[in-house]
Amino acid sequence: MLKLQAYAAMNHSSMEIRQLLKDHNIQSVCVNSVENFSHVPIDDVDAVLHRAREYSTICKQTDCKMFVCCPSPLPKNLPKNEALAATAERLGRIATVSAEDSIRVAFEFIAGSSVSTLREAVQVIEASGASNTGLIIDTFHYYVGQSTLDALKDFPLERLWVVHFNDVENGKPETLTDRNRVLPGKGVINLTEVAEWLKDQGWDGWLSVELFREDYWQRSPFEVAKEAMNALKPFLLC
Repeated sequence: MLKLQAYAAMNHSSMEIRQLLKDHNIQSVCVNSVENFSHVPIDDVDAVLHRAREYSTICKQTDCKMFVCCPSPLPKNLPKNEALAATAERLGRIATVSAEDSIRVAFEFIAGSSVSTLREAVQVIEASGASNTGLIIDTFHYYVGQSTLDALKDFPLERLWVVHFNDVENGKPETLTDRNRVLPGKGVINLTEVAEWLKDQGWDGWLSVELFREDYWQRSPFEVAKEAMNALKPFLLC
């Protein structure tokens, strides 16, 4: 979102963005991300909803399907069941705003946050009561949060919209951070198990390599993109 805003600030229109994507045969799938929305004070909820409207607008203008929402950290002394309920309620309100533009809200659980596992994310999405909410799984957070795929046993997979397909260096899960992320197949996550499960279920959604490793940032983005695609291909063939 910040990059889109910076591009627009240079007197580029949303139509130019759409044309640029079209010229390069790129489909815009989702925009990152409304964050820390779960537990803001009641007086700040309107600001969260205003932010959601901004995301919905930019998605509509650039022909994007959805934007991402990520939960807040777990407040001290707040029971987990109350944190999940609050997140679901706020997610439902965001989804109501985005529905006005026919935009979907993709919820991504974050290890160590108020919604830290796949099972909790499914619970929040179902409790939100919004048909335009769906799920993003990031395999880094899946691994670090020690989630299991059986959490999706009764979840409709047509509402699993994106899988961030990443790997991570060896280490105790509770010590790993985004800077430990590596390309698929370069770390310790059993990504083959995830890929085979998705294939067996007939899932045909979007895979995305999402890396926050700073030494990748120092390299040519074209080289990293090519390397990421090559790293992803073996799992596409599972």
